[in-house]
Amino acid sequence: MFWFWLPPLGYMVAIFFLSSLSNPQIGGDTPDYILHSIGYFVLTLLLIRLLLAEQPRLLVNLTTIFSGSKNTNNALFFWNIASLAGVLIAIIYGITDELHQYFTPGRHCSFNDLLANSFGAFMAYGISMLDYLVIYRTSFQKRLINRMKWLGVISYANYVASKPGFHFTEFRLSQK
Repeated sequence: MFWFWLPPLGYMVAIFFLSSLSNPQIGGDTPDYILHSIGYFVLTLLLIRLLLAEQPRLLVNLTTIFSGSKNTNNALFFWNIASLAGVLIAIIYGITDELHQYFTPGRHCSFNDLLANSFGAFMAYGISMLDYLVIYRTSFQKRLINRMKWLGVISYANYVASKPGFHFTEFRLSQK
């Protein structure tokens, strides 16, 4: 669905645009590494959301390849693959963005920025795994989401569970 693709792609375009400016005035006195960490934290969350919501077949295939087994019942492994794929995409995008800055007048390519980007991406990985462990894997999920409806909107588990033909608890794709 278009709505899952739009936020990460739009965010990547915004990062590219800001990187192409010679002297962007963003953040005021906030250190550069904080801005990079926050930026790539958000990008990675959007990418993980996209992968979990739109690409379950691809992720089941990746899970099968990496686990060496056709048994795709390992939900935690599946979730981990999706989260790590989001981290990897964000880090690769961060590398290309730093290379882009190298060719932009007034900007420079920095290894410290790459580290900050990676740190933000791995923080998003931690949040994703926390979502899986606390929200999805416990009976706490239904009570919490029933009381606080807004959590259903931000939880990755609900995006995956809403996919037709995909049974999240079993991690099997129906043949329909």
